[in-house]
Amino acid sequence: MTHIVNEVTAYDRKRMKVTLDEGDVTFLLYKGEMRSAGMTADAENQEIDVASYRKIMDEILLPRGKKRAVHYLEKGDRTEFQIRAKLKEGLYPECVIEGVMEWLRKYKFADDERLTENYVNQMAGYYSRREIEAKLFRKGLKGENVKQVLDGISYEDEYAACERALLKKGADTEKKKLFAYLAGKGFSFDMIEECIEKNCSAEDY
Repeated sequence: MTHIVNEVTAYDRKRMKVTLDEGDVTFLLYKGEMRSAGMTADAENQEIDVASYRKIMDEILLPRGKKRAVHYLEKGDRTEFQIRAKLKEGLYPECVIEGVMEWLRKYKFADDERLTENYVNQMAGYYSRREIEAKLFRKGLKGENVKQVLDGISYEDEYAACERALLKKGADTEKKKLFAYLAGKGFSFDMIEECIEKNCSAEDY
C-alpha cells in the first residue's frame, strides 16, 4: 500500500511537518531525515511506498520517540498517559507511540502499577483517599489496580490526613464551616466528628 504526501510545511527552522493520506498521518522530520527518506520540501502529492514508509516509522521516528520518552522520564516518574501526551505533543504518529510504549514497558521504564503504589504511599496521611484518587485520575491512573492500592490506605493514615486538614484550616473555625470543609475533601462524617471532638474545645462549636 502506498501513501500520498498531502502537505509539507516548515514547522520550525530545523523540522518539516509532513501530512499523509488526507491528514490520517502527521509527523515531523528534520531536513536530513527528509533527504534520507527520499523526500523533498516540495514533496506534495508524492507517493511513499511501503518500504519508505516503514523506514520513516521504524528507523527514524521510533528511535527518536524512544529518546524523547527517556529524556522526559529523566525529569521524574511519568504515567503512560503523560508519556503518550508528550509524544502526541511532538506529533508522533499513533503507531510510533505504541511502539515506544511497548519498548518502555518491556524495560520497566513505564510501570503504572509501581507508580500508583509509590504515589499513594507518599500522599497517604496528607490527603484524603478521595483527593488522592482525583490526583491519580488527573495523571491518567485509574482502574482496578488503582482501586486496590487505594483500598490499602489505613484508617490511621486517613485520620492523620483529616487532622492535618483540620489544623491547617484552624481548630477555632466554626464547627459547621469546619465540617463542610473536611467533608468537601472527602473525609467520612464519622471521622470528621471524631477529629473535631478531639481537636476542638466544646466552646468552639
